[in-house]
Amino acid sequence: MKKLLLIEEDPDVREMLAFALENNGFEVIKGQKSTSVDDVIKMKPNVVILDTATTQLCKDLKANDTTGMLPVLIYSATQNVNAIVNKCGADAVVAKPFELEDLVHLASRVAYKN
Repeated sequence: MKKLLLIEEDPDVREMLAFALENNGFEVIKGQKSTSVDDVIKMKPNVVILDTATTQLCKDLKANDTTGMLPVLIYSATQNVNAIVNKCGADAVVAKPFELEDLVHLASRVAYKN
């Protein structure tokens, strides 16, 4: 079972996403916006899913020697989501609105690639 770190500030959205991911074989760790690189290192996830509100964490993870190869997936309602992804180095992106199945499929693809 792959371990996934999910960071979403809206509790309802976080629970919905966690439910869908858990039902598709992921062990979901629910992080907060304040989650740091050191926290991520201790959690040892196989993949991280972030909202664009936490792109700084994506940058920090990709710049760190220990977490630089950790797959990061970002989802966003921002119009220019590809620019954000390129700026922080995310491995994949899902644009809002999205189907839960699409997010689960992409998370599986990214997590099981490594």
